[in-house]
Amino acid sequence: MTNETVKFDAWEQRKFESLFRKSRIKNIHLKYSESDILSVASMEPSANHRHSSDEYMKSYNVIYINDIAFEGHTSKEFKFGRFVMNDRQDGIVSHVFDVFRPITKLSPKFIKYFIHDEAIMQKPLLFSTSNARMLNSLNVGELNNQILSIPSIKEQEKIGKIINVTEFLIAANQCQQKGLEKLISESLNQEIILN
Repeated sequence: MTNETVKFDAWEQRKFESLFRKSRIKNIHLKYSESDILSVASMEPSANHRHSSDEYMKSYNVIYINDIAFEGHTSKEFKFGRFVMNDRQDGIVSHVFDVFRPITKLSPKFIKYFIHDEAIMQKPLLFSTSNARMLNSLNVGELNNQILSIPSIKEQEKIGKIINVTEFLIAANQCQQKGLEKLISESLNQEIILN
């Protein structure tokens, strides 16, 4: 990465509904099976395969790559729940999770982090969720009217490239650290054997 300065323009104020629309696509034709169920927390195939009836499988929401899902569990990190972007594979999620499709061009690498950021989404979710028994319930009408500050697609792509480089550097550093730890461990074990 070079030491050049990246200039960003002012971010636009956009309603949520101008970026995403709630998906109403269900698994009614059983295109997806239990092996296609994704965990919303990780967007990885779910390890819990319970045999469900065809009727129940029809209630699952279809989620495509670049769709986002609302996961309403609260935590110290996410006070009102969170959005998670599906960057893995097309599949299905339980009907308890609201799924949203992008309706405008967005940079997936940027949106993955933007929509998941508590500092960005806390206020919109504060005004569009209510506390239910086990998890927060999303009021889509209220969510649609929430304003988000978002950069132009050109800037999203620039930020996405910076995120890619950062992720690569972090992964390379972790790999290097594991290699050094292994080398140190092997050296210590050899020294113990020799002494």
